[in-house]
Amino acid sequence: MDILAQTRTVNIIRVVTDLGYVLHENRKIICPFHPEKTPSLVVYPQNNSYHCFGCGKHGDVINFYAGVANLDYTTAMHELAFNYLSDYKPELYKRGHLKKIQTSAPAKPEKIALPTDTKTYEYKPLHSEIYEDFARVCRLQPANSVWEEAWRYLAGRGFAESTLRKFHIFTVNEYHPVQAYLRNTYNVLDLQESGLFNERGNLIFYRHPIIIPYYRKGRIVFLQGRVIGNPSDTVSRYQFLSGVPVELFNADVMDILKTGQTLYVTEGAFDCMTLMQEGMAAVSLGSATMFKREWMKLFRRFEVCFYFDNDAAGQKAAREYGEVFSQYGVSTRVKTVKEGYKDVNDYFSKRE
Repeated sequence: MDILAQTRTVNIIRVVTDLGYVLHENRKIICPFHPEKTPSLVVYPQNNSYHCFGCGKHGDVINFYAGVANLDYTTAMHELAFNYLSDYKPELYKRGHLKKIQTSAPAKPEKIALPTDTKTYEYKPLHSEIYEDFARVCRLQPANSVWEEAWRYLAGRGFAESTLRKFHIFTVNEYHPVQAYLRNTYNVLDLQESGLFNERGNLIFYRHPIIIPYYRKGRIVFLQGRVIGNPSDTVSRYQFLSGVPVELFNADVMDILKTGQTLYVTEGAFDCMTLMQEGMAAVSLGSATMFKREWMKLFRRFEVCFYFDNDAAGQKAAREYGEVFSQYGVSTRVKTVKEGYKDVNDYFSKRE
């Protein structure tokens, strides 16, 4: 039996309710992955997935159960199969005991306080090992037309070579050899859990060869891909890891910034890199919609300046985040990109 494929069809609504969570209007529940009072996690039965609009965590039914039960992806898959698949054979699981889900489990208590734990990201050593091995193999590939086109494009965006080196930007010059190496080196389930491979067992960065690594404490904790130039209507500009919550880009700058100094917050990583190149300390959310409240405590020492895209969505997000930050006593202001430019990078790379 294809355990992964079959387990992913287990009804997520049933799993959520069996675990004791109450479904509110529009299939929302109180998110078990971050403190909140108002339900912000939406369950999607049409594709058996979930997404939390409060913390950004999302994924399939196995990701959900793994997070709630504090299990790795493989163990969560077997445990769900054990509980919900009638033809599952427990002897397929070699690691130990599989737990029976107690369907009468009470709902988790609703909390509103910010977490006090200083850990702000779910550090998984195996995932970092996979990301770093991926980066190493890509950097060993010889330069080719993809590499040349990518670096011309990045230079055209105004990035100095020293900035690209500082942020460890790299490219996938030959897709298939990298994919084959990772498949031969790691278990496909671990590659999928890390978000680097999709459910079909393929490397996700097929159309997005420019790779932006997110570092924390010297380890890669997230990856983001970008197309070269402007994409077609059927391809998005960016590719984030599949089913893995986004991390804060360039978060390490907050460890060296003095209390009371200005910290710029941008939407995209390129905008953040641009400001850093200009000598302005900055972090990136990855997208205007991806802020996680667990990050809030990181901003308390600084004067926060939102420097978002010059469009309605960006300015709306800046106002809304300003209101949220003020509730936690964080001073904020908004800086607007000069009229005629679409975002921070566009302005600094094209200004006269």
